[in-house]
Amino acid sequence: MNDLSRFDDPLENSELVWPEEEDNELGELALGVVASLFPPAAVFKAFKDRFDQRNREGRSKYFYKALVLILRAVERGLATNTARLAELQQTIESREYKEAIATAAEESIRSASKRKVHEFVAVIAGSLTGSSSWADRSEDVAAMIRDIAQLREKDLKVLAILKTVHAVAIESAPDLYEPDAFSRETATLMRKVSESGIHSDEFLSMCERLRGFGLAAEVLRSTSQMAPHDYCYRPTRRGLAVLDYLEAVSYGSGAVSAAT
Repeated sequence: MNDLSRFDDPLENSELVWPEEEDNELGELALGVVASLFPPAAVFKAFKDRFDQRNREGRSKYFYKALVLILRAVERGLATNTARLAELQQTIESREYKEAIATAAEESIRSASKRKVHEFVAVIAGSLTGSSSWADRSEDVAAMIRDIAQLREKDLKVLAILKTVHAVAIESAPDLYEPDAFSRETATLMRKVSESGIHSDEFLSMCERLRGFGLAAEVLRSTSQMAPHDYCYRPTRRGLAVLDYLEAVSYGSGAVSAAT
């Protein structure tokens, strides 16, 4: 059992309150917007929610409270393992982790949902405790957080589909460098794409997007397994690590759990 086996409980059972925007008169901000298609009140609401200083501070506080709750849960789980606790404390006080926490705080301020904040917390805690066997110990955690900040729910859903389809290949070829083990699942992948309701061209585009983040890779074409119009992608080790981190926090990764 890893350090994050009960990772979701502190967030689900806490008193965390996501900052809600307060009612204000429209006169607080002169928008100068023609109201025929975009009502000024709606524009003001979206603008204020993202940039109002009180909301920004509220999101920042939400992130830090969530992070503290999770780290305390980890600490309780390792209460008798003083050597491990000392190791984690040294790690989290390193320059790299301080940068990761600062990056997550900045992204939380810009975030529009608490789900994203939980994802940032999951990456920090998961990479700290080594909850994924796929993780690279030299991974730039701050860079991973920046990448996750740009991922949409659909991106995570597609990444989870790739993992599910290739589960047997990943287990039998954990080095991920045997293309035949993955290409033989091409028909299954095509079927899953159809069942997902995502257009095949959009799915291809999203796989390419994931590849740009280093989370997926295209499988070398096999003429014996793939038709001329077929394509096949698999998750990378980095992609599998991200899924492991996010799956550890069911409350903060609904898009992942719903796709697996």
